[in-house]
This record gives sequence, C-alpha cells and structure tokens, in this order.
Amino acid sequence: MGYEELIRHLVRTAEARRDGILARAREDAAKITEDARRTSETVERDGRDATGREASLARDRSMNRARQEANEVRVRARAAIVDAVLARVEERLPLLLDESRYPAVAERLYREILPEFPEGNVILRVDGVTRAALERSASDASIRFEPLPETEIGGVEASDEGGTFLVRNTLRSRFVKARPALMVELWKRLPGPDE
Repeated sequence: MGYEELIRHLVRTAEARRDGILARAREDAAKITEDARRTSETVERDGRDATGREASLARDRSMNRARQEANEVRVRARAAIVDAVLARVEERLPLLLDESRYPAVAERLYREILPEFPEGNVILRVDGVTRAALERSASDASIRFEPLPETEIGGVEASDEGGTFLVRNTLRSRFVKARPALMVELWKRLPGPDE
C-alpha cells in the first residue's frame, strides 16, 4: 500500500467519522435549539411586562449557551477526527518497513545524520532491514551495529560509545516532529462550523 493510498484511506476514514460526529452534533444542536425555542415561547406567553424582559434575556442566554455548546461539540468532534487520523498513521508506521522501497528510505535517513557523527567509535542502532541495507555503505570499522530500541520504528539512531551524543532519525521521531504540522493541515481540511 503506497503513501498516497494510505493517505486517501485515512482521509476517507476520517471523513466518515467526521460526518458521523458532525451529524450527531447537528442533531444535538437542533434538539437544544428546539428546547430553547419551546422554552422561549412559553416564557413569552407568560409575561409581557418586566418578567417578559427577564425571560427574553434568559432566552438569549439560553440560545447563546446552546450555540456555544453546539460549537464546543463541533470542535471536540474535529479534534477527535484529527487525533484518530494521526493515531491511525502512527499505527501504520511499522507497515512501511515491509515496503520494497524502505531500504532506500533507511539509507537516506542514515546519510542525513552521517555528517553529525561524533569522532571515534559510533554505535549505530538500526532494525534488521536497515542493517542489511547499510552494511555495505557503513562498513567503517568505527561503526558498531546494535538493534534499534523497541520504542522506535525504522530508520537509524547513532551515538558515541559513552552515550553522551545521540542522533535519532527514525520514522517515529520524524512523525513526532511532523505531528504539529500534520494536525494543523488536517484541521484546515476538516469543515468548520459554517460549512
């Protein structure tokens, strides 16, 4: 499954969830509005003098609260969609390791951090696929391979032997760095309250 297909699938899934959440939010907003309308009609009938003015203010406050609650529901729904999309992307990161182009990606991640390597011996933590891809290009005697920590997904992590210097360029670390920008982009693509 390619990135474009993954993204299309995630967008379709997010859109379906968004539509369901927004439909429920609209129904809740309609119920709140209808309740407020009925309340305001009752209050209007009961008093046309000073009590009527107070009722009118109460109705306006109630309508404002109803609008605010509906907007809060919409915002929470949009946030839930964004979180669900990003969680789905993070879940699918390990699947990238099985793609045929992953060794080339791993080598590119390695080359990106190569200039930052410390002097002396370097410990290079990688997954099995990355190690196979890099053993030819990283054959320097000062490089020792170790397994990548289980918390990381794909890519490379390099450190000096003392562990005082660490450079991480893994799929998970790149995703974590990109997450805020992805959240903004997804938020922009979701329909707002007036759409």
